[in-house]
Amino acid sequence: MGSTTNDYSVRIILGRDNCSSGSRTNWFYQRNRIRQYSPFWVDVILPGESRPVSGTRGNIVTDPFPEEIEDFDLCTTGGGASRAPTSANSSIGLAMSSSFVTYERLWPVFPKQCCVTWIRTGESDAVFADLVRRFGGDPSAVHPATWADVEDEAYEDLDEEADGAMLTARHGVWTVVMEPFNVRGTSVRILSEVAADSQAYSVRWTADRRVRVTYVADGELIAAFNPFDLDGVTPRSGRDWLSGVAVTEEQWRRNGFAAGLAVGEELSGVRVDGQWLKQTHLGVQLYPLPLHPVTPADLLDADMQAIARSDPRIGAIAAEPTADKLPEIIRIAAELAVATTGLEGSLIDEAMRFVAAGDRGAAAQDVRSRLYRLRDQYRAEAARGNNPIPGHDTELGRLLLKERAVQALIYALKNDVDLVAAVEYTVQAAEETHLSEENGDRERARVLNVVTYYLRTGTSPW
Repeated sequence: MGSTTNDYSVRIILGRDNCSSGSRTNWFYQRNRIRQYSPFWVDVILPGESRPVSGTRGNIVTDPFPEEIEDFDLCTTGGGASRAPTSANSSIGLAMSSSFVTYERLWPVFPKQCCVTWIRTGESDAVFADLVRRFGGDPSAVHPATWADVEDEAYEDLDEEADGAMLTARHGVWTVVMEPFNVRGTSVRILSEVAADSQAYSVRWTADRRVRVTYVADGELIAAFNPFDLDGVTPRSGRDWLSGVAVTEEQWRRNGFAAGLAVGEELSGVRVDGQWLKQTHLGVQLYPLPLHPVTPADLLDADMQAIARSDPRIGAIAAEPTADKLPEIIRIAAELAVATTGLEGSLIDEAMRFVAAGDRGAAAQDVRSRLYRLRDQYRAEAARGNNPIPGHDTELGRLLLKERAVQALIYALKNDVDLVAAVEYTVQAAEETHLSEENGDRERARVLNVVTYYLRTGTSPW
C-alpha cells in the first residue's frame, strides 16, 4: 500500500512477524555489540552459497536467531521481546554468566527507565509494612497489581496528593520493589533505614542506559557506583565488595543494566524477568516524604571534605550550596571532562566559551549540533575494536572516554531542560571519563554530584 506523505511503501504484516522481527533485530545488535549510531556493514550469503557475495575472505560464523515470539504480552511497542526461565538458579555462583546473558537479552522487556530494589526484610509483616512506610506508601492501601497496573497508575491515575507508585513482591525473606520514576531506592538514607540489620541493593537505569548501583548492609553504605567507572565506587572500600561478586569488570562495563540485575539475583535468588512482570504482586501509591534537613557538612564524607579544603572553587560551592552555584558547577564539570581526556581543537574551545558564559542560546545550539557529530565520530572509531573497554591505557579506551567528555559538553549546553537537570547530566558524564584519583579530580566530581543532588531534592544522597 503506498503512502501519500512519505517516500516509502507500507503494508499490513502479521503481528507475530512484527514482534519476532524486533526480537531478532535486538538480538543481532546485542550479540554483535552494535551501539546506537555505530556504523556497521552487512554482507549476504545467498542460499546454496558458502561465501558472501562480496567475496570477502575470513571465517564464516553462524549465530542462530532466537525462537519466534509466541507470548505477545512480552512484545514491547518497539517490537522487541524475550523469554527466559523464571525459576531461581540453585547454584547462583556457577550460573551467573548465564544470568548476565539472560538479562542482556531482557532489556526490551523492561521499562525504559526504572529503579529495582531488593531488601532482605525477613518474613515479618511488620517489617514489610515499615518498608512501605519508609518509601512513602500506606501499608493499609497495598493492593494486588502487576507491573503494567502500577505503570498505568503512576502515570495516569494517582491520587491528588500522591507523587508516584511502586510494585512490591515478597519472595521468602526478600522483598523486591520496582518504581517507575520515584527512584527512592537510590536513597542511601532510605536503604540504610530499611536495612538497618540486613541488606538492601538497588539498580536504577535511564532510557539512555545510564545505570547507578547502590548496596547497603547493616545500615552502612557498602558501595555506590556507575558501572561505567568502577574505580569511582563510593566508599573506596566498596572495591573489596565488588571484587567478590560473580560479575566481571568487563561485564559491568559492557552492560551495567544486565550486570546490576544479575547481582540482584545473586544476592536474593529471585529472577526478575518478563514472567515476573506479568505476575500479580502488590502495588501502592507513594506520597511526598518528610524533609530531613541537612547542613552542608552532612553532604561530604572525609575525602570530599579534604578536597573542599584544598580547592577554593570546590570549597566555595560546598560551603554554600545554593542555586546560584549551578553555573560554576557545570563549568567545573566540563573542565574536568575536557582536561582528563585531552580534548582539544577549535570546536572544543568554542563550546567551552559558551559553557563558561552560561550561554545556552541559539549560537550555543549550533555548536551543540557539531558536538554531536564529533561524539559520533569517536563512537565509530572506537567501534573498530572488539568490544573495547573505556580507559586511559589503550587507544580505543581513550576514544570511548573522549566520547563521554564530548557528551558532557553536549549536556552542558542542553537548553530543553532546566539548569539543575543539565548540571546533573553534565556531572555524571564527566564522572564517566575516569577522572584521576591522584590529582583529586574524582573527589571534585563527587562533591559536585552530591551538591547537585542536594539542590535538586533538598536532601542528602547519603
